[in-house]
Amino acid sequence: MYQQKQKLQNSLLVLVDAVCLVAAFLFGSVVRLEFRPDPVNPTMNGVIANLWLVLVTYFCVYVFFNANQDFSRRDGYEELVYVVKVSAFVAGVIALVFFAAHKLEYLTRTVWAVTVLSNLVLMYTSHMLVKKVAKKRRAMAEKEHMYLVTTQSRVTYILSQLKHEEVLERYTLRIAIVDQDMRGMTIGGYPVVATLEDMMEDPRREVVDVAYINVPYDTGKSLQEYIDGFEEMGIPVQLNINMLEGKEGYSRCIDMVGNMPVVSFAPRFFDYNKLVMKRAIDIIGALVGLLITAVVSIFVVPAIKLESKGPALFRQKRVGKNGRYFYIYKFRSMSADAEARKADLMEQNEMKGQMFKMTNDPRVTKVGKFIRATSIDELPQFWNILKGEMSLVGTRPPTVEEFKQYEPRHKRRLSMKPGLTGLWQVSGRSDIEDFEEVVRLDVAYIDNWNLQLDAKILLKTLVVIFKKVGAR
Repeated sequence: MYQQKQKLQNSLLVLVDAVCLVAAFLFGSVVRLEFRPDPVNPTMNGVIANLWLVLVTYFCVYVFFNANQDFSRRDGYEELVYVVKVSAFVAGVIALVFFAAHKLEYLTRTVWAVTVLSNLVLMYTSHMLVKKVAKKRRAMAEKEHMYLVTTQSRVTYILSQLKHEEVLERYTLRIAIVDQDMRGMTIGGYPVVATLEDMMEDPRREVVDVAYINVPYDTGKSLQEYIDGFEEMGIPVQLNINMLEGKEGYSRCIDMVGNMPVVSFAPRFFDYNKLVMKRAIDIIGALVGLLITAVVSIFVVPAIKLESKGPALFRQKRVGKNGRYFYIYKFRSMSADAEARKADLMEQNEMKGQMFKMTNDPRVTKVGKFIRATSIDELPQFWNILKGEMSLVGTRPPTVEEFKQYEPRHKRRLSMKPGLTGLWQVSGRSDIEDFEEVVRLDVAYIDNWNLQLDAKILLKTLVVIFKKVGAR
């Protein structure tokens, strides 16, 4: 029930934020038309006809920057900081959207400034109003009654968690301690009303809206009698899941496989809408990248073939997400027999661990040195990105040989799609000489991933390429 109310609140905030941005844009347009009249200015009908661009802006901001799930936990100052960050993001995105649509005449500097500032004020005011209304409703609403069934060793911890998550603001509480007779006592200000022998008597006589059972158990069969008893009285039961205990380092959720309930564990779960946005960005980036690749090929392909025999494109089997094999494409920067000569050079490997790196690798051609230094050799990978085997930003795809030497913990870096660039590439590229450092950076990227981080890495990649940092 609480999660349903949270989803309703979040949906309301999505609507409120969209209305605020649209209202701010309309206000900015009115200010422009009213105080700076000009015959060539767009009409209000034209402004209204282009409101869809504002909605596109809001969609992009929502996907990148939606943190309404933390709304109830933020105080006034934290809410202001959040709104300022969102407004700054709006300022950039709305300019890009109108520029891309060739509609900048509807977003003059005046309209842009008034829209951004008005949105900040409207958004903050509306958020604080929603907080005030929600707080007033909680104060006016009749509290529901929870019957907590637990043990002496667990009760203090459970109460602290319920208080921390503000659950006790919505419930009055009565407690049954099943392993000790503590009837008549109070714990944390809440009465202990039952023990194991008379556990079902209190809910039979008193008001109970929900029974929360949090006790240790092996299979749950020993609890079936009591769950059936609560269900017989029409009382909803909430049961702790032992498998969720002691897994604080993992993301956890309850899910369904067919009609069977399951507990899902993962180092991290990702928002589906953000993954969809990441894929959309990959497709757009890949299409642009392939156009650039086509132009560059006119000059690079003849240069490669004139210097050394063999195909201009190099294809190599790599390992992608969760161990999937795929073929990666690059402009060939080495001699055609490079793979055969690798074994003879292993003693000169400068990399600690499974990767191979070598300064002044004799297999690299003159053209190869140039296209490596400028990262031109990576351009054909836009085809891998378009196919969905790679992403613009991700982890480094290992060779099959490297993958076969992995320890179990190394495979975690393959839990996201490999990328054309990534955190380790912008942290030194070839200057990193320890495979464990590559793993650490890739795992750090996975643990902290969001669309903003991808944007930062892409910008840093451009700087790294132009400065030729760590290029070999």
